[in-house]
Amino acid sequence: MITIDEITIVRDGREIIYDYSEQIPAGSITVIIGPNGCGKSTLLAAIAGDIAPDKGTITIDDVHPILTPASSLAAIRAMAVQNQGFTLGFTVRQIVEMGGESTEVLQALGLTEISDRLVTTLSGGEAQRVAIAQAIAQKTPVLLLDEPLAAQDISSRKRIIELLQRLADSGITVVAVAHSTETELTWADKVIKQFH
Repeated sequence: MITIDEITIVRDGREIIYDYSEQIPAGSITVIIGPNGCGKSTLLAAIAGDIAPDKGTITIDDVHPILTPASSLAAIRAMAVQNQGFTLGFTVRQIVEMGGESTEVLQALGLTEISDRLVTTLSGGEAQRVAIAQAIAQKTPVLLLDEPLAAQDISSRKRIIELLQRLADSGITVVAVAHSTETELTWADKVIKQFH
């Protein structure tokens, strides 16, 4: 379980998140929604341990991400950011295998056919799926995804949602950011709308 306890995050003199508390249940899909600039990605980065709250604490089970060395944190949570820019000439399969075993997740996300393509040649939606596949391949108990459905067509969205549901059913805690225009959220176990 992820526990957010009275956190405040200030960026450039502006309170992005103020005195916010939340419990994110283990083995479930939690989606954070809201308009651009409301702090969704900031909250995700704070859960990941990439940003320190100015006040309050975040724990994943009993671990404080911000106080945990990167090597230990890598075993606890994996993250796929939005607009993943791949600049090096690796293939799709090589990128995913930097996370872990690739065959199953490539198949689940419809990437098998392009697994030998260079990641620098992919569309935005394909690159996003590769980033998601790499995070899933790490097989961590917590999976953090920034707008995983952005730039995806209907069939890709369906594949991603089905895979996330299977992961949650297997006990993995999934936290995803979605844009406020995302109307169909029946696949989420919990939706967080307001964290100011």
